[in-house]
Amino acid sequence: MRKRPRLTLHKASCYSEDCISSLPDDILVSILSRLSLKEAVLTSCLSRRWRHLWTGITGLDFDADDELNKIAAEPKLKSSERSKYINWVNRVVRNYRGLTLEAFRICFDLEKGSKTAIDNWVKFAMTKMVQKLELDLLENGETLRQSLRNYTFPYKLLTETKRSSLKRLYGNLPSNLSFTSVGFKALKVLSLKCVNVNDEALQYFLSNCPVLQCLSIHGSGDLENVKVTGVSLKLRYLEIIFCLGVKTIEICDTNLVSFSYLGGNINLCIDNVPMLDEISIGEGYSGLENDVFNQLSSCLYQLEVLTLDIYRPEENIKMFAFPELPNLKQLILKIGAWDDDPLLQFTSLVRACPNLYRFVLQLIWMSPSKRRRKIRRAAKCPHQYLKLVEIVGYYGRTSDDELAMYFIENAIALQKIVIDPRHQILERTPIRNDKIKREEAAARNAAKKQLEAKRPPGVELVIL
Repeated sequence: MRKRPRLTLHKASCYSEDCISSLPDDILVSILSRLSLKEAVLTSCLSRRWRHLWTGITGLDFDADDELNKIAAEPKLKSSERSKYINWVNRVVRNYRGLTLEAFRICFDLEKGSKTAIDNWVKFAMTKMVQKLELDLLENGETLRQSLRNYTFPYKLLTETKRSSLKRLYGNLPSNLSFTSVGFKALKVLSLKCVNVNDEALQYFLSNCPVLQCLSIHGSGDLENVKVTGVSLKLRYLEIIFCLGVKTIEICDTNLVSFSYLGGNINLCIDNVPMLDEISIGEGYSGLENDVFNQLSSCLYQLEVLTLDIYRPEENIKMFAFPELPNLKQLILKIGAWDDDPLLQFTSLVRACPNLYRFVLQLIWMSPSKRRRKIRRAAKCPHQYLKLVEIVGYYGRTSDDELAMYFIENAIALQKIVIDPRHQILERTPIRNDKIKREEAAARNAAKKQLEAKRPPGVELVIL
Protein backbone atom coordinates (compact mmCIF):
# COMPACT_ATOMS: atom_id res chain seq x y z
CA MET A 1 0.00 0.00 0.00
CA ARG A 2 1.22 3.48 -0.87
CA LYS A 3 2.30 5.47 2.19
CA ARG A 4 0.65 8.77 3.00
CA PRO A 5 3.14 11.66 2.58
CA ARG A 6 4.03 13.56 5.71
CA LEU A 7 3.05 17.18 6.10
CA THR A 8 5.92 19.64 6.08
CA LEU A 9 6.15 22.17 8.90
CA HIS A 10 4.89 24.91 6.56
CA LYS A 11 1.85 22.89 5.47
CA ALA A 12 1.07 21.88 9.04
CA SER A 13 1.07 25.50 10.14
CA CYS A 14 -1.42 26.34 7.39
CA TYR A 15 -3.76 23.64 8.62
CA SER A 16 -3.39 24.58 12.29
CA GLU A 17 -4.26 28.25 11.89
CA ASP A 18 -6.66 29.69 9.35
CA CYS A 19 -5.59 32.70 7.34
CA ILE A 20 -8.42 34.98 8.54
CA SER A 21 -7.48 34.62 12.20
CA SER A 22 -3.95 35.80 11.38
CA LEU A 23 -5.25 39.22 10.32
CA PRO A 24 -4.87 42.21 12.67
CA ASP A 25 -7.70 42.89 15.12
CA ASP A 26 -8.79 46.13 13.48
CA ILE A 27 -9.31 44.37 10.13
CA LEU A 28 -11.26 41.53 11.77
CA VAL A 29 -13.45 44.04 13.62
CA SER A 30 -14.08 45.82 10.32
CA ILE A 31 -15.20 42.50 8.78
CA LEU A 32 -17.45 41.72 11.76
CA SER A 33 -19.04 45.17 11.47
CA ARG A 34 -20.41 44.10 8.10
CA LEU A 35 -22.28 41.14 9.59
CA SER A 36 -25.58 41.27 11.43
CA LEU A 37 -25.20 41.73 15.18
CA LYS A 38 -26.33 38.17 15.88
CA GLU A 39 -23.84 36.77 13.36
CA ALA A 40 -21.02 38.89 14.79
CA VAL A 41 -21.70 37.70 18.35
CA LEU A 42 -21.72 34.06 17.22
CA THR A 43 -18.09 34.37 16.10
CA SER A 44 -17.09 34.54 19.79
CA CYS A 45 -17.45 30.73 19.84
CA LEU A 46 -14.78 30.16 17.18
CA SER A 47 -11.74 30.39 19.44
CA ARG A 48 -10.20 32.34 22.30
CA ARG A 49 -8.84 34.85 19.78
CA TRP A 50 -12.36 35.62 18.56
CA ARG A 51 -14.06 35.70 21.96
CA HIS A 52 -14.16 39.47 22.40
CA LEU A 53 -13.53 40.77 18.89
CA TRP A 54 -17.22 41.47 18.25
CA THR A 55 -17.32 43.87 21.23
CA GLY A 56 -15.45 46.45 19.17
CA ILE A 57 -17.75 46.59 16.13
CA THR A 58 -18.75 50.07 15.06
CA GLY A 59 -22.52 49.58 14.97
CA LEU A 60 -25.11 47.83 17.13
CA ASP A 61 -28.29 47.03 15.20
CA PHE A 62 -30.72 45.12 17.42
CA ASP A 63 -32.96 43.93 14.60
CA ALA A 64 -35.56 41.34 15.63
CA ASP A 65 -37.64 40.78 12.52
CA ASP A 66 -37.96 37.02 13.11
CA GLU A 67 -39.25 37.60 16.64
CA LEU A 68 -41.77 40.20 15.43
CA ASN A 69 -43.05 37.72 12.83
CA LYS A 70 -43.43 35.17 15.60
CA ILE A 71 -45.50 37.62 17.66
CA ALA A 72 -47.71 38.40 14.65
CA ALA A 73 -48.47 34.70 14.29
CA GLU A 74 -48.94 34.20 18.06
CA PRO A 75 -49.79 37.51 19.84
CA LYS A 76 -49.72 35.95 23.30
CA LEU A 77 -45.93 35.60 22.93
CA LYS A 78 -45.44 39.40 22.98
CA SER A 79 -44.66 39.64 26.71
CA SER A 80 -42.12 36.82 26.77
CA GLU A 81 -40.45 37.93 23.50
CA ARG A 82 -40.25 41.48 24.82
CA SER A 83 -38.40 40.28 27.93
CA LYS A 84 -36.03 38.23 25.79
CA TYR A 85 -35.31 41.22 23.59
CA ILE A 86 -34.56 43.50 26.55
CA ASN A 87 -32.24 40.90 28.07
CA TRP A 88 -30.44 40.47 24.74
CA VAL A 89 -29.79 44.20 24.39
CA ASN A 90 -28.66 44.44 28.02
CA ARG A 91 -26.16 41.59 27.58
CA VAL A 92 -24.64 43.14 24.48
CA VAL A 93 -24.42 46.59 26.06
CA ARG A 94 -22.71 45.18 29.18
CA ASN A 95 -20.09 43.39 27.09
CA TYR A 96 -19.43 46.12 24.53
CA ARG A 97 -15.88 47.49 24.72
CA GLY A 98 -15.74 50.01 21.89
CA LEU A 99 -15.00 53.64 22.74
CA THR A 100 -17.33 55.10 20.13
CA LEU A 101 -20.35 53.99 18.08
CA GLU A 102 -21.25 54.90 14.53
CA ALA A 103 -24.80 53.56 14.86
CA PHE A 104 -27.13 52.26 17.56
CA ARG A 105 -30.56 50.92 16.56
CA ILE A 106 -33.39 49.51 18.67
CA CYS A 107 -36.18 47.86 16.66
CA PHE A 108 -38.91 46.14 18.65
CA ASP A 109 -42.43 46.59 20.01
CA LEU A 110 -41.60 48.48 23.22
CA GLU A 111 -43.62 51.09 25.08
CA LYS A 112 -43.39 53.20 28.23
CA GLY A 113 -43.41 50.12 30.49
CA SER A 114 -39.84 49.48 29.27
CA LYS A 115 -38.72 53.02 30.13
CA THR A 116 -35.89 52.07 32.52
CA ALA A 117 -34.22 49.76 30.02
CA ILE A 118 -34.57 52.18 27.09
CA ASP A 119 -33.31 55.11 29.17
CA ASN A 120 -30.17 53.13 29.97
CA TRP A 121 -29.65 52.22 26.31
CA VAL A 122 -29.95 55.86 25.24
CA LYS A 123 -27.44 56.95 27.89
CA PHE A 124 -25.09 54.16 26.81
CA ALA A 125 -25.29 55.26 23.17
CA MET A 126 -24.61 58.86 24.08
CA THR A 127 -21.59 58.03 26.23
CA LYS A 128 -20.23 56.25 23.15
CA MET A 129 -20.63 59.47 21.13
CA VAL A 130 -23.06 57.77 18.77
CA GLN A 131 -23.42 59.26 15.29
CA LYS A 132 -26.71 57.60 14.31
CA LEU A 133 -29.39 56.79 16.89
CA GLU A 134 -32.61 55.00 15.93
CA LEU A 135 -35.43 54.03 18.28
CA ASP A 136 -37.98 52.13 16.19
CA LEU A 137 -40.64 51.12 18.73
CA LEU A 138 -43.58 50.59 16.37
CA GLU A 139 -46.36 48.32 17.58
CA ASN A 140 -45.79 44.83 16.17
CA GLY A 141 -42.89 46.42 14.32
CA GLU A 142 -45.17 48.04 11.74
CA THR A 143 -47.90 50.35 13.12
CA LEU A 144 -48.23 53.40 15.33
CA ARG A 145 -49.82 52.98 18.75
CA GLN A 146 -51.82 55.35 20.97
CA SER A 147 -49.33 58.01 21.99
CA LEU A 148 -50.25 57.69 25.68
CA ARG A 149 -48.49 54.31 25.65
CA ASN A 150 -45.38 55.63 23.92
CA TYR A 151 -41.96 55.79 25.52
CA THR A 152 -40.85 59.40 26.13
CA PHE A 153 -37.36 60.46 25.10
CA PRO A 154 -35.40 61.28 28.29
CA TYR A 155 -33.62 64.45 27.23
CA LYS A 156 -33.91 65.99 30.74
CA LEU A 157 -32.48 62.87 32.31
CA LEU A 158 -29.50 63.06 29.97
CA THR A 159 -28.77 66.67 30.90
CA GLU A 160 -28.77 65.72 34.58
CA THR A 161 -26.21 62.93 34.19
CA LYS A 162 -23.57 63.33 36.87
CA ARG A 163 -20.03 64.38 35.99
CA SER A 164 -18.79 61.34 37.90
CA SER A 165 -20.16 59.01 35.20
CA LEU A 166 -18.35 61.03 32.54
CA LYS A 167 -15.12 60.95 34.53
CA ARG A 168 -15.24 57.16 34.67
CA LEU A 169 -15.52 57.08 30.87
CA TYR A 170 -13.26 59.93 29.80
CA GLY A 171 -11.01 60.73 32.78
CA ASN A 172 -10.54 64.29 34.06
CA LEU A 173 -12.75 66.75 32.24
CA PRO A 174 -12.63 70.54 31.84
CA SER A 175 -14.96 72.33 34.24
CA ASN A 176 -17.24 73.48 31.43
CA LEU A 177 -17.66 70.02 29.84
CA SER A 178 -21.12 68.44 30.25
CA PHE A 179 -22.77 65.21 29.22
CA THR A 180 -24.44 67.11 26.41
CA SER A 181 -21.21 68.39 24.90
CA VAL A 182 -19.70 64.90 25.03
CA GLY A 183 -22.71 62.75 24.19
CA PHE A 184 -24.51 64.79 21.56
CA LYS A 185 -21.66 66.47 19.72
CA ALA A 186 -21.23 63.57 17.27
CA LEU A 187 -24.94 62.87 16.61
CA LYS A 188 -25.73 63.23 12.90
CA VAL A 189 -28.92 61.17 12.53
CA LEU A 190 -31.78 60.87 15.03
CA SER A 191 -34.80 58.73 14.16
CA LEU A 192 -37.63 58.24 16.68
CA LYS A 193 -40.72 56.11 15.98
CA CYS A 194 -43.46 55.74 18.60
CA VAL A 195 -41.37 57.93 20.89
CA ASN A 196 -42.93 60.98 22.49
CA VAL A 197 -41.00 64.22 21.98
CA ASN A 198 -42.34 67.61 23.03
CA ASP A 199 -41.51 71.08 21.72
CA GLU A 200 -38.86 71.67 24.38
CA ALA A 201 -37.10 68.40 23.54
CA LEU A 202 -37.11 69.27 19.83
CA GLN A 203 -35.48 72.62 20.48
CA TYR A 204 -33.01 70.89 22.77
CA PHE A 205 -31.93 68.59 19.92
CA LEU A 206 -31.53 71.50 17.52
CA SER A 207 -29.53 73.53 20.03
CA ASN A 208 -27.31 70.79 21.46
CA CYS A 209 -26.57 68.54 18.49
CA PRO A 210 -24.15 70.74 16.51
CA VAL A 211 -23.72 68.31 13.60
CA LEU A 212 -27.28 66.93 13.45
CA GLN A 213 -28.17 66.53 9.77
CA CYS A 214 -31.23 64.26 9.77
CA LEU A 215 -34.15 64.34 12.21
CA SER A 216 -37.13 61.99 11.84
CA ILE A 217 -40.06 61.82 14.30
CA HIS A 218 -42.98 59.41 13.81
CA GLY A 219 -46.04 59.11 16.02
CA SER A 220 -45.12 61.50 18.82
CA GLY A 221 -48.17 62.62 20.78
CA ASP A 222 -46.51 65.57 22.55
CA LEU A 223 -45.23 67.64 19.64
CA GLU A 224 -47.30 70.78 18.91
CA ASN A 225 -45.20 73.60 17.46
CA VAL A 226 -42.21 72.75 15.30
CA LYS A 227 -39.78 75.59 14.74
CA VAL A 228 -36.64 75.17 12.66
CA THR A 229 -34.89 78.47 12.09
CA GLY A 230 -31.36 79.79 11.77
CA VAL A 231 -28.62 79.49 9.15
CA SER A 232 -26.26 78.03 11.75
CA LEU A 233 -28.22 74.76 11.89
CA LYS A 234 -26.60 71.81 10.12
CA LEU A 235 -29.99 70.12 9.70
CA ARG A 236 -30.61 69.03 6.11
CA TYR A 237 -33.45 66.48 6.38
CA LEU A 238 -36.58 66.90 8.52
CA GLU A 239 -39.40 64.37 8.74
CA ILE A 240 -42.57 64.78 10.87
CA ILE A 241 -44.94 61.85 10.33
CA PHE A 242 -48.32 61.29 12.03
CA CYS A 243 -47.54 63.46 15.04
CA LEU A 244 -51.23 64.25 15.37
CA GLY A 245 -50.87 67.01 17.99
CA VAL A 246 -48.84 69.24 15.68
CA LYS A 247 -50.49 72.59 15.02
CA THR A 248 -47.77 74.62 13.35
CA ILE A 249 -44.50 74.02 11.51
CA GLU A 250 -42.22 76.96 10.82
CA ILE A 251 -39.10 76.53 8.68
CA CYS A 252 -37.23 79.75 8.02
CA ASP A 253 -33.73 80.92 7.14
CA THR A 254 -32.19 77.44 7.08
CA ASN A 255 -30.24 75.26 4.67
CA LEU A 256 -32.74 72.40 4.79
CA VAL A 257 -32.75 70.36 1.56
CA SER A 258 -35.58 67.88 2.26
CA PHE A 259 -38.82 68.16 4.27
CA SER A 260 -41.53 65.54 4.84
CA TYR A 261 -44.85 65.97 6.61
CA LEU A 262 -47.79 63.59 6.87
CA GLY A 263 -50.72 64.21 9.21
CA GLY A 264 -53.63 66.53 9.91
CA ASN A 265 -54.19 70.09 8.76
CA ILE A 266 -51.55 72.48 10.11
CA ASN A 267 -50.31 76.01 9.73
CA LEU A 268 -47.20 75.54 7.60
CA CYS A 269 -44.78 78.40 7.02
CA ILE A 270 -41.71 77.95 4.79
CA ASP A 271 -39.66 81.05 4.05
CA ASN A 272 -36.15 81.71 2.78
CA VAL A 273 -35.04 78.09 2.47
CA PRO A 274 -33.02 78.35 -0.77
CA MET A 275 -31.60 74.81 -0.76
CA LEU A 276 -34.97 73.07 -0.26
CA ASP A 277 -35.52 71.01 -3.41
CA GLU A 278 -37.42 67.96 -2.10
CA ILE A 279 -40.77 67.90 -0.30
CA SER A 280 -43.08 65.05 0.68
CA ILE A 281 -46.45 66.11 2.05
CA GLY A 282 -49.98 64.96 2.81
CA GLU A 283 -52.42 67.03 4.85
CA GLY A 284 -55.81 65.91 6.06
CA TYR A 285 -58.13 63.21 4.77
CA SER A 286 -57.56 63.77 1.06
CA GLY A 287 -53.92 64.79 1.39
CA LEU A 288 -54.38 68.06 -0.51
CA GLU A 289 -56.48 69.86 2.08
CA ASN A 290 -55.72 73.18 3.74
CA ASP A 291 -54.54 74.79 0.50
CA VAL A 292 -51.27 72.83 0.47
CA PHE A 293 -49.81 74.42 -2.65
CA ASN A 294 -50.36 77.92 -1.29
CA GLN A 295 -48.48 76.92 1.87
CA LEU A 296 -45.60 75.79 -0.34
CA SER A 297 -45.74 78.76 -2.68
CA SER A 298 -42.41 80.26 -1.56
CA CYS A 299 -40.45 77.19 -2.71
CA LEU A 300 -42.50 75.56 -5.49
CA TYR A 301 -40.36 77.05 -8.26
CA GLN A 302 -37.19 75.46 -6.85
CA LEU A 303 -38.51 71.95 -6.16
CA GLU A 304 -36.97 69.06 -8.06
CA VAL A 305 -38.68 66.18 -6.21
CA LEU A 306 -42.28 66.30 -4.94
CA THR A 307 -44.17 63.49 -3.19
CA LEU A 308 -47.90 63.85 -2.47
CA ASP A 309 -49.71 61.48 -0.10
CA ILE A 310 -53.38 61.40 -1.09
CA TYR A 311 -55.31 58.98 1.08
CA ARG A 312 -58.66 59.39 -0.64
CA PRO A 313 -58.54 60.97 -4.11
CA GLU A 314 -61.64 63.01 -4.89
CA GLU A 315 -63.12 63.23 -8.34
CA ASN A 316 -63.28 67.01 -8.18
CA ILE A 317 -59.50 67.18 -7.94
CA LYS A 318 -59.48 67.53 -11.70
CA MET A 319 -61.03 70.97 -11.20
CA PHE A 320 -58.12 71.99 -8.96
CA ALA A 321 -55.79 74.59 -10.46
CA PHE A 322 -52.34 73.11 -9.96
CA PRO A 323 -49.51 75.65 -9.97
CA GLU A 324 -46.71 75.22 -12.48
CA LEU A 325 -43.62 73.42 -11.18
CA PRO A 326 -40.98 74.46 -13.73
CA ASN A 327 -37.97 72.69 -12.22
CA LEU A 328 -39.63 69.51 -11.02
CA LYS A 329 -37.82 66.39 -12.25
CA GLN A 330 -39.56 63.70 -10.19
CA LEU A 331 -43.22 63.47 -9.14
CA ILE A 332 -44.30 60.70 -6.78
CA LEU A 333 -48.00 60.22 -5.94
CA LYS A 334 -49.02 57.88 -3.12
CA ILE A 335 -52.72 57.30 -3.57
CA GLY A 336 -55.32 55.14 -1.85
CA ALA A 337 -56.80 52.60 -4.28
CA TRP A 338 -60.55 52.54 -3.58
CA ASP A 339 -62.97 50.63 -5.81
CA ASP A 340 -62.24 51.75 -9.39
CA ASP A 341 -61.76 55.43 -8.58
CA PRO A 342 -60.40 57.34 -11.59
CA LEU A 343 -56.72 58.26 -11.80
CA LEU A 344 -56.75 60.32 -15.00
CA GLN A 345 -57.56 63.41 -12.92
CA PHE A 346 -53.92 63.45 -11.82
CA THR A 347 -52.70 64.02 -15.36
CA SER A 348 -53.46 67.72 -14.85
CA LEU A 349 -50.73 67.75 -12.19
CA VAL A 350 -48.33 66.00 -14.57
CA ARG A 351 -49.06 68.65 -17.19
CA ALA A 352 -48.02 71.31 -14.65
CA CYS A 353 -44.49 69.86 -14.67
CA PRO A 354 -43.03 70.65 -18.10
CA ASN A 355 -39.56 69.27 -17.31
CA LEU A 356 -40.64 66.08 -15.58
CA TYR A 357 -38.25 63.17 -16.06
CA ARG A 358 -39.71 60.50 -13.75
CA PHE A 359 -43.30 59.83 -12.66
CA VAL A 360 -44.19 57.34 -9.93
CA LEU A 361 -47.68 56.30 -8.89
CA GLN A 362 -47.77 54.22 -5.71
CA LEU A 363 -51.21 52.70 -5.17
CA ILE A 364 -52.07 51.71 -1.61
CA TRP A 365 -54.69 48.97 -1.79
CA MET A 366 -57.59 50.05 0.44
CA SER A 367 -60.57 48.34 -1.22
CA PRO A 368 -59.73 48.11 -4.94
CA SER A 369 -62.17 46.45 -7.29
CA LYS A 370 -62.32 45.70 -11.02
CA ARG A 371 -65.26 46.84 -13.12
CA ARG A 372 -66.06 46.34 -16.78
CA ARG A 373 -66.45 49.74 -18.39
CA LYS A 374 -65.31 51.71 -21.40
CA ILE A 375 -61.76 53.06 -21.36
CA ARG A 376 -61.64 56.84 -20.87
CA ARG A 377 -59.10 59.18 -22.40
CA ALA A 378 -57.60 62.34 -20.92
CA ALA A 379 -56.85 65.42 -23.00
CA LYS A 380 -53.70 64.89 -25.04
CA CYS A 381 -50.56 66.69 -23.91
CA PRO A 382 -47.08 65.82 -25.18
CA HIS A 383 -44.49 65.35 -22.43
CA GLN A 384 -41.13 66.17 -23.96
CA TYR A 385 -38.78 64.97 -21.21
CA LEU A 386 -40.65 62.19 -19.40
CA LYS A 387 -38.56 59.01 -19.78
CA LEU A 388 -39.52 56.78 -16.84
CA VAL A 389 -43.00 55.85 -15.57
CA GLU A 390 -43.51 53.54 -12.61
CA ILE A 391 -46.89 52.27 -11.42
CA VAL A 392 -46.48 50.50 -8.11
CA GLY A 393 -49.36 48.53 -6.63
CA TYR A 394 -50.90 47.98 -10.08
CA TYR A 395 -54.13 46.04 -9.45
CA GLY A 396 -55.44 45.59 -12.97
CA ARG A 397 -58.38 47.97 -12.60
CA THR A 398 -59.65 49.85 -15.61
CA SER A 399 -58.43 53.05 -13.95
CA ASP A 400 -54.90 51.57 -13.72
CA ASP A 401 -54.98 50.70 -17.40
CA GLU A 402 -56.25 54.16 -18.35
CA LEU A 403 -53.35 55.92 -16.66
CA ALA A 404 -50.74 53.62 -18.17
CA MET A 405 -52.21 54.23 -21.63
CA TYR A 406 -52.11 58.00 -21.09
CA PHE A 407 -48.33 57.89 -20.73
CA ILE A 408 -47.88 55.43 -23.59
CA GLU A 409 -49.74 57.85 -25.85
CA ASN A 410 -48.35 61.18 -24.59
CA ALA A 411 -44.80 60.69 -23.29
CA ILE A 412 -42.79 61.40 -26.43
CA ALA A 413 -39.40 60.52 -24.92
CA LEU A 414 -40.65 57.53 -22.92
CA GLN A 415 -37.99 54.84 -22.51
CA LYS A 416 -39.30 52.57 -19.77
CA ILE A 417 -42.53 51.61 -17.98
CA VAL A 418 -42.25 49.64 -14.75
CA ILE A 419 -45.34 47.85 -13.49
CA ASP A 420 -45.04 46.54 -9.94
CA PRO A 421 -48.18 44.67 -8.78
CA ARG A 422 -46.88 44.04 -5.28
CA HIS A 423 -48.98 45.14 -2.33
CA GLN A 424 -47.49 48.21 -0.65
CA ILE A 425 -48.62 47.56 2.92
CA LEU A 426 -46.76 44.48 4.10
CA GLU A 427 -48.50 42.75 6.98
CA ARG A 428 -46.98 40.02 9.11
CA THR A 429 -50.11 37.88 9.43
CA PRO A 430 -49.51 34.68 7.37
CA ILE A 431 -53.17 34.27 6.30
CA ARG A 432 -53.29 37.84 5.07
CA ASN A 433 -50.03 37.38 3.18
CA ASP A 434 -51.42 34.35 1.31
CA LYS A 435 -54.42 36.40 0.17
CA ILE A 436 -52.16 39.23 -0.95
CA LYS A 437 -49.99 36.84 -2.96
CA ARG A 438 -53.04 35.61 -4.90
CA GLU A 439 -54.09 39.21 -5.59
CA GLU A 440 -50.59 40.10 -6.75
CA ALA A 441 -50.51 37.16 -9.17
CA ALA A 442 -53.87 38.18 -10.62
CA ALA A 443 -52.68 41.79 -11.00
CA ARG A 444 -49.50 40.63 -12.74
CA ASN A 445 -51.52 38.64 -15.27
CA ALA A 446 -53.86 41.59 -15.83
CA ALA A 447 -50.90 43.92 -16.52
CA LYS A 448 -49.51 41.54 -19.15
CA LYS A 449 -52.89 41.25 -20.84
CA GLN A 450 -53.62 44.98 -20.76
CA LEU A 451 -50.25 46.48 -21.69
CA GLU A 452 -47.89 44.11 -23.51
CA ALA A 453 -49.58 44.44 -26.89
CA LYS A 454 -49.84 48.23 -26.55
CA ARG A 455 -46.17 48.88 -25.81
CA PRO A 456 -44.68 51.20 -28.45
CA PRO A 457 -41.48 50.18 -30.26
CA GLY A 458 -38.41 51.24 -28.35
CA VAL A 459 -40.20 51.39 -24.98
CA GLU A 460 -39.19 48.79 -22.39
CA LEU A 461 -42.05 47.28 -20.39
CA VAL A 462 -40.99 45.70 -17.08
CA ILE A 463 -43.56 43.75 -15.06
CA LEU A 464 -42.14 42.73 -11.70
